[in-house]
Amino acid sequence: MSVTSHTSFPPPTPSARSNFTTQSTERDFESDLTHDLGPDSAFDLDGTGMIGDEEEAVHFCLLAEFDIDAGATLAHQYPYPTGTDEHRLAELMLPDGAHLRAEDWTIFYLGQTPSSAVAPMLSHESSMRLSTESSATSTSNNDNRRTSVMPLDRATRGVAGSGGGLLYVLNCVRMKEDKKMRRGAMVKAMAICTPNPYIGIYKPLLLLALEEYFLSPSPEILARLFDSANAISTAGMPRLTRYERILLRCSERKDLFEEKFGITEPLSGTKEIFEDLSSEPGHGTGTMSESGHGNEGPTRTGSGSGSTSNHRKTLSSSSGVRMVRKGSSSSQQLHLATPPSREGRLTPDMGYGTGDQSQSKRKGVPRDTHFFETEARFKKITVPIRIPMTVFDEDVGDYSLIELVQTFSHTITPFPPPYHPHLHTNGSMTHPIILILNAMLAHKRVMFLGHGLPANQVARMVLAACALGSGCGQVLRGMTSCAFPYANLASLDILEEFSGFVAGVTNPRFEELPTTWDVLCNLETGKITVSKNLQPSSGGMTSSNNSSSINAANVGSMRSGRSSETSLGSSSMIKVEDDPSTTSGTPQAKMNSIAKSDCIDNQFMDEILSATTSHYGESNIRLRFVDYLNRFVRIASHQEYTQTGSTKIGYPSVPYRDGVLGSGAVFADDQSKQRELWTNTHRVEAWRKTRSYKMFAKDWQSRMKKRSVGFDVQHQIARLRLAKNMSDAEAEAIFGALNNGIRNYDQVVELLTHLPAHWGGLMPIANGLFHRWVGVRENALELLITLQQYPVGRHAVSSMNYFHRKALISLLERRESAIQRQRDRERELSRQQEEGFTAGTAHANGWLAGESSPSGTVLGGSANVTPQGVGRA
Repeated sequence: MSVTSHTSFPPPTPSARSNFTTQSTERDFESDLTHDLGPDSAFDLDGTGMIGDEEEAVHFCLLAEFDIDAGATLAHQYPYPTGTDEHRLAELMLPDGAHLRAEDWTIFYLGQTPSSAVAPMLSHESSMRLSTESSATSTSNNDNRRTSVMPLDRATRGVAGSGGGLLYVLNCVRMKEDKKMRRGAMVKAMAICTPNPYIGIYKPLLLLALEEYFLSPSPEILARLFDSANAISTAGMPRLTRYERILLRCSERKDLFEEKFGITEPLSGTKEIFEDLSSEPGHGTGTMSESGHGNEGPTRTGSGSGSTSNHRKTLSSSSGVRMVRKGSSSSQQLHLATPPSREGRLTPDMGYGTGDQSQSKRKGVPRDTHFFETEARFKKITVPIRIPMTVFDEDVGDYSLIELVQTFSHTITPFPPPYHPHLHTNGSMTHPIILILNAMLAHKRVMFLGHGLPANQVARMVLAACALGSGCGQVLRGMTSCAFPYANLASLDILEEFSGFVAGVTNPRFEELPTTWDVLCNLETGKITVSKNLQPSSGGMTSSNNSSSINAANVGSMRSGRSSETSLGSSSMIKVEDDPSTTSGTPQAKMNSIAKSDCIDNQFMDEILSATTSHYGESNIRLRFVDYLNRFVRIASHQEYTQTGSTKIGYPSVPYRDGVLGSGAVFADDQSKQRELWTNTHRVEAWRKTRSYKMFAKDWQSRMKKRSVGFDVQHQIARLRLAKNMSDAEAEAIFGALNNGIRNYDQVVELLTHLPAHWGGLMPIANGLFHRWVGVRENALELLITLQQYPVGRHAVSSMNYFHRKALISLLERRESAIQRQRDRERELSRQQEEGFTAGTAHANGWLAGESSPSGTVLGGSANVTPQGVGRA
């Protein structure tokens, strides 16, 4: 079989992710947003982020070679040409300095611009008859299926604002010395094009295929690679929702959501299990089950002679405390066992069974539920594959935020003027990582230069910067569509099409072209340079001699409380003009004078550096940046609502009042509020002018339509965590709302995403067990009982500390004792009523049998049975 770049036909893989035909990335923004959130878009706000079964995992396999006469050439494209300029593809696949290293990797994207869009075959070719296409090849049945059908309406893949229409290209380039060659070496590169963001899983296959190609150069190897990559089985891979992925990210448990991996054994999944109490006196029998998904409540079915509600809810097979849920129509008894651990601590047993039953449950479950374990076969070699389960659409590739932080934190020096308030949020003392984050949020042209470094290292920095600006793909969107993990001088024309981008280069020539970038990050020196040609923001700065300062008119509008949609601020946020120490000197001196060593950003970076020094893992550092970006969005929503009276990106910022719950951002006190607003003012103002802001506004509207909890859960949890003087009425209102609003599985998962382990887990909820008001304690207890109905909630409850578990068990015992006393009183009252009824019945029967008179004497007899008769006798 001979596969070239011009004779193959496209496979029948029409994709909903390729419905993007916009002709410009920057000009038709509203059209892009419509496509991003349309019904056919693959970006699902609450979905899985996985590719559907109708779309192949790998779309193209490419091979490039370096020829001493022709230069970089694209030798083969399988299964058909991508439609992108072949010379440009070859230049990207063979990076600068590839001949100096035995191996290197590059990453680039297709579909960012019309010139890099993946187009269908020509119209006159697509009209060919199927019989003609079938006769063009004489290959296997699988290949015939792939080349015999032409999708007549296949849309162009590319120009997707959300990244949903992008193809991520993972490229491996190798150099092998060969004395027979004119230059004494061979340089070849092989790439895989896939819409899946977890491109790292294809590295082993690429290595095997490229090694095979060096041994026997043949286009058949590309076909074999294509088939092997698309044959990776994902049968049984769970499709986690957005909140489930967030919760899995925040947890270090390797068995979280294991019930979703196709486990069919008893006592698995999110179902509740109940034990038969027919052996106990006074109890009936019955069963109860509940599905782990949806909004439906439990469905109960009863059997036996007893009442249908006499069931016992079992959380463990060990003996322990039993209780009856108060307020329920049933008398089901919760079973909570607390056997002491080896350390002597009180540890509730939240297991699913004991003995062989517990061991059999682990069969077929992956060692770590953060990954789906499968395998791929290339020729006769089996390669294990681990697909990450917590990846979002814009969380592309393998990167390290720790590497990014350490690279630009080892030599921190004050930034020289000019200063830009939306970049230098803390003047000259702005941390380098914060400046990169500000540049990403403001949609500036950010470039990473790694002269003499492998292209793989530069690409990882770009991917890390995208994760920094998007919250690892969890918070914001729009970063990957303007990201170029590897670019060269030939890519300058593409970069010029973007008003903002993040790119990685290895050519030192870029450093001499300050007009092509706004922020240059040198990986060798760790130095960050802001271009002197960067124009100041029109909303909050004026320009004079390449310098920027706070616009006095804008400050005046802040003081008067007036603002436009694109310019928000407050007199309490920036008081540069009010400070006598800053009323003299140049504008740059003023910007420098407002720098604070204890700025919120600097404190955050000190925590990050301390965590990396203490050898915290990559996942922990990522969670910290995700939390920081989430906080930024909440503050942006607060600032928008304060100035305009409404917000498009969050809940309105209102406090608790007269029994009505509050919503919006929560601040510990007025001082911290002023500091946070002061730090974020210009950053928020710059972000609100970008496509990322508009995308988040669209995402927020969609989430509001699909939300499972009808109030701001994050606000209530933050109040419980940060409030210093909370009234008892507000505490009761919050716990009452949580208890009444958290009932089904989806609501439980959404609540737990706001209670991650690195923030103390269920501590804000468990603290309610110690409240002085009975209503608060009861609601906290009921909420914890509700959480324990599902495995994910049981994991969270079992992670509570000793004192909270002790308080939980004490309240359960107290409730059980109260219920038992009530039952005893009811039984005693019933017995007394029964005895009184029996005595009255016997008295009446004796009166009728002896024909007694009203005076109590027995007619015809000498004995008198009444007390009066006894007295007279």
